[in-house]
Amino acid sequence: MTEVTAELIPAEAFPADHWVTVPGGPFTMGSDELRKDGKRRAASPEHQVDVAEFRMARYPVTVADFRRFVAATGHVTDAEKKGRSWVWIGDPAVVVPDQDYLWKEIDGATWRTPRGEGSTVEGKDDHPVTHVSYYDCLAYCEWSGTRLPTEAEWEKAARGTDGRAYPWGNEEPTAQHCNHTMNVADTTAVDAYPQATGPYGNADLTGNVWEITSSRFHHYPYDENKPGRVIKTPAGSIELGVIRGGSFYNNCDPRGCLAWVRIYNLPDYSCYDMGFRVCAR
Repeated sequence: MTEVTAELIPAEAFPADHWVTVPGGPFTMGSDELRKDGKRRAASPEHQVDVAEFRMARYPVTVADFRRFVAATGHVTDAEKKGRSWVWIGDPAVVVPDQDYLWKEIDGATWRTPRGEGSTVEGKDDHPVTHVSYYDCLAYCEWSGTRLPTEAEWEKAARGTDGRAYPWGNEEPTAQHCNHTMNVADTTAVDAYPQATGPYGNADLTGNVWEITSSRFHHYPYDENKPGRVIKTPAGSIELGVIRGGSFYNNCDPRGCLAWVRIYNLPDYSCYDMGFRVCAR
């Protein structure tokens, strides 16, 4: 994995092998697969989308990357401002599907203390940073001269042009493919699972942590200019974003690793199984 040590790191300052070029052209986005109740999924319908060539980081942003950003800018994350963030508090040895109630907002949970007060990221410099919000990602991108990928760019990097279900192909994920479904019950190094590399060379695309994109959550067919779904909160109306890729938790369902799975996300939300990667501007 490439080490970037510059105090300020605009995209042009990254070593050449930090970036993977994803060629332009059409690809298959989404899926026609129905839910168990027969209703359409958020990724329906399957359709063709054309994207321009772009450069995406080989790895998600790591704890070490984010530490350099904070040291250079003094950035305070949303989790730090709130004083808490979401953490899985269940027993990793006793995991069953749909136990989302075992995710709790824990006082003191931040990117530095991912399980709450007293925890650390010691020995995890090469793990993806967590407990960051969409707004935190934008601040990192502004400092580093980068941007978040759109969800179409993310999916093309994961699927290529052959419509594969996972970055490695169509074989269902095992504990060797990626960090998913509480096999590890924690984050892992971003280069720990070679099979989770996409067809163009982007590593750790599925499992480990969900990845925040720049896109707004809207009904398909995909259109980056289409308004996103809006929900009302005590603070006002908020437009939802999109996260991709699954995580070490995945709601205890390995199908969360499917390259077309998409989930909406609040822009100030943070948790222990969500991070991000960047693209060159």
